[in-house]
Amino acid sequence: MSEPERYAPIEIRGFFRSHTHLPIWEVIEQAGIWKQLGMKVSFEFCDSSNIAEAALFSGEVDFVSGNHITPYALVARGKPIVCLASPSNSVNDKLVSREPVKSVADLRSARIADTTLLDPAGGYHHLRGNHMLYVMRGGLRLDEVQWVELTDSMAVFRTAQLEALKAGRADATFVTGSTEKYEQAGFKVLDIEPLPMITGPTLTSTLANLKRKERLGERLVKALVLGIHFARTRRQETERILEGLKRREPLTGRVSYNSVAKLLPKPYPDYQAIANAYTLCCLKDATAKETGPIALWDLHYLRELDDSGFIDGLYDQRREA
Repeated sequence: MSEPERYAPIEIRGFFRSHTHLPIWEVIEQAGIWKQLGMKVSFEFCDSSNIAEAALFSGEVDFVSGNHITPYALVARGKPIVCLASPSNSVNDKLVSREPVKSVADLRSARIADTTLLDPAGGYHHLRGNHMLYVMRGGLRLDEVQWVELTDSMAVFRTAQLEALKAGRADATFVTGSTEKYEQAGFKVLDIEPLPMITGPTLTSTLANLKRKERLGERLVKALVLGIHFARTRRQETERILEGLKRREPLTGRVSYNSVAKLLPKPYPDYQAIANAYTLCCLKDATAKETGPIALWDLHYLRELDDSGFIDGLYDQRREA
């Protein structure tokens, strides 16, 4: 029996928290995977964790791609939020500075250009949290550096941090992605060890939403697995899809094939990535300490799909593009 015949048609709505998440959802759409699973899906960008979570709880949206930090405290408050999969479990920023440094430990007393801790709606800026963990992992307390808060807008930040270094308002900044412009401006770039972290296009929903629409959790996880498989095994088709995305959505920036090919075939979260995300939540909201970090995660949809042999079967039968 074909997939469309096995699944009753449903329509769902999702938020994505960053334009860097769009490549895999575009692949899933353009490859016909949503349709294959009987789903019609609409997406909208949401730049605040607070707004995204309110929409989840009201049923305005069925799932969110993202919201990696604040849900741990919501679970402790008895909210029925749940994460189903994590295809990306680390971040790999670089430290850029006006003067050479040998390690993050050399930032003691330095001025670090960053976002505000909270966005305008009161949500947590995940990027700022990552940078705080880099500092702590370097052996420094958070009050041993000076945080130069440039903006509460992620859309503005990437330009603002370069300008802050050029103007001498900051001594250093953590950069995600290309550092080419910084190197051209004469700044020093230090590679630092990747940070285990829940990041990228996770699947976040609520228990109520998963019950409200037939086999929603199963279908979401299966769509993600199928989309990652398509990207990893059909490079030319995937690259064409991503070129179309860049033309339609300029904010996706320098979308590369690697942005989807690097996603895990079996998108289980890494335990240290969970621990670090939980730590960030506890730094913001001590309520999170009232429950453990694993309480947020429901991996049974992924585990059932994995145990059935479905994922291994995809790659055993793969056809290189």
